[in-house]
Amino acid sequence: MKYYILNKYLAALSGLFLILFLTGHLLGNLQLLISDYNIARDTFNAYAHFMQTNPLVKVLSYTTYTAIILHILVTLKLTIDSRKNRTVNYKKHNSPTNSVSSKYMGVLGTVILAFLIIHLSDFWYKAHFLGETDLYGLVVSKFQNITYVIIYVISMLVIFLHLLHGFQSSFQSLGLLNSKTRKYIKTIGMVYALVIPILFAIIPIILYMR
Repeated sequence: MKYYILNKYLAALSGLFLILFLTGHLLGNLQLLISDYNIARDTFNAYAHFMQTNPLVKVLSYTTYTAIILHILVTLKLTIDSRKNRTVNYKKHNSPTNSVSSKYMGVLGTVILAFLIIHLSDFWYKAHFLGETDLYGLVVSKFQNITYVIIYVISMLVIFLHLLHGFQSSFQSLGLLNSKTRKYIKTIGMVYALVIPILFAIIPIILYMR
């Protein structure tokens, strides 16, 4: 039981860290929507170069990679443990986060992992290992493919469902969800889960339509 509780804490903390990363990643990607092509290219490429070369950002990047791997491993372990012993789960009728998304977190997580692998291979890998410097041009060219746009938008829908449960669940696992905080955390979680994926999804749609 103590290892189960420890894994719940690790899943919650790594999840909240990744939520912060997701927010920062979105702020950087919104530069792609600058209307002037040359300004957008120079601004985004300068941002990408800074993110690849700054020592502090590199430390943050390794921390993010660690958090992703940790989150995958502990949530996978929690899923396996929950299936083996249903008695350690929150009772369905008492859980404020019980929803369709909570029932299929494993499936949603698997889809997100597949998207992450594709996303990293298309951008991160080419920038770090193939010497690609014009990341703006690479992103724009990718989003001229309607299939890739559709995959990206569907992936954002999956992330919405994952966040919808995960945001509240993280606070619950840390013991911060109670009668006084539940309403506020639930509202903030719903707004965050809706706004962040929508803004991410808007980017490829706009780039495709230009």
